[in-house]
Amino acid sequence: MKILLIRPHSEVPSSAPPLGLLYLTSYLKKHSTHEVEILDARLREMDYDSIETHIRNSKPDLVGVTAFSMESVEAHEIAKCSKQAVPDAMFVVGGPYATSDYMQTLEDTNVDVAMIGEAEMSFCQFVEAVNDGSDWKQIRELAYRENGEIIKTEAREFIQELDELPYPAWDAVDLEEYFAHKNTRKRNAFNQHQATQRVLSIQTTRGCPFRCSYCHKLFGKKLRKRSVENVIGELKLMKDKYGTTEIEIIDDIFNLDIERAKQIFRRIIEEEFNFKISFPNGLRTDSFDEELLDLFKKGGVFRLVFAIESGTPRIQKLIRKNLDLEKAWNTIELAAKYNFSMGGFFMLGFLDETEEECWNTINFALKSKLHTAAFFVVTPFPNTDLWRQALDMGYNLEASYECYQKVSANISKIPSKRLEQLRKFAFRRFYLNPKRLYGFMRTTPWRNRFWEKIWILIAASFFKYEK
Repeated sequence: MKILLIRPHSEVPSSAPPLGLLYLTSYLKKHSTHEVEILDARLREMDYDSIETHIRNSKPDLVGVTAFSMESVEAHEIAKCSKQAVPDAMFVVGGPYATSDYMQTLEDTNVDVAMIGEAEMSFCQFVEAVNDGSDWKQIRELAYRENGEIIKTEAREFIQELDELPYPAWDAVDLEEYFAHKNTRKRNAFNQHQATQRVLSIQTTRGCPFRCSYCHKLFGKKLRKRSVENVIGELKLMKDKYGTTEIEIIDDIFNLDIERAKQIFRRIIEEEFNFKISFPNGLRTDSFDEELLDLFKKGGVFRLVFAIESGTPRIQKLIRKNLDLEKAWNTIELAAKYNFSMGGFFMLGFLDETEEECWNTINFALKSKLHTAAFFVVTPFPNTDLWRQALDMGYNLEASYECYQKVSANISKIPSKRLEQLRKFAFRRFYLNPKRLYGFMRTTPWRNRFWEKIWILIAASFFKYEK
């Protein structure tokens, strides 16, 4: 079979290589002989006509799309393009969107199957069954329509031995296209924290034992870890074969097992990789000590991002993140001494949250030594625990879930207009602070693009998402 895997062009401001599709591809190559092609429409900023033309010219037997919940519109438009271009080809949607809301996914008759959760095994089995003409409807962790009814199959155990997964199929895409600035306009326009051009991402764990109510739980609630040797082996491949100079570690919480984190960085130092390393996803601030920060610094880390979410203990308990805010504060203070570039994630508008509680979050950010902050409006994505809680409390959840910067379904005690005002105010107060601007400029890479940095901050503070 010929399989075409697509990442949609959307408002997501990053065009790093699509790690999920690369894992799917490497798994298929290891366990089958099917031909797999990856089309990254986000990197190439392709419109739907261009995508449809590509599908028609490629003539795949099966088309798959990965999508975040905020990319649901794009996923369905590509499904339409696919059915128009190759009507007989199966169309599959996977990723966070299909996982959290397979019912909505399959309301679109252009979509044949929703692939749920960790998909390497399920997708490979599905492809083999379709190819053989055998019954694929008993394969675990997928959903489909039958006689007008949507059916979800049984859950599947997560892959426990992550070392058994082959490394991502980096050779399935043209990495030079990602490394070249001229072809990564979106990435470099928004990622002011990228230090070099030759950047690749690595995921050393899957799953998270915390039960944050807003989470999609794509990889389950148990932390599964690759061995230190397996991680170091991939880093060697990245450096020796692909000339990588910078690594983004994108685990949900890399430092949850603090001793393992130290072991990995001791090896990184020992191997003399000389990578620039960042953590863009959000580290757990109450799982740090000074030794780990010291190893980070010696191992090439230049950027830390902390997922704080709320500055209110009641909200921390409500959303089940249960972050120790005092420890979080102390970690930021300690990390500042090491001269890292530091960012934080914050969310405004949790279930029944008051304006006073929002101010706790805003003031935590404003008073901290963080150099950057992202303030998001809480989005209760369908079928998350937060969505179910809000539904049980009678909130209206009919909304378009496409943007973290605007109110979708308001589940707080704050009027929607005021909630958006608070987000904008927080952003402006945070960045229009001379001392913070100096710290931002001092710790952030690509100093040669000073005025571009300033413009990004001004545009984000005053113009972005105003309409």
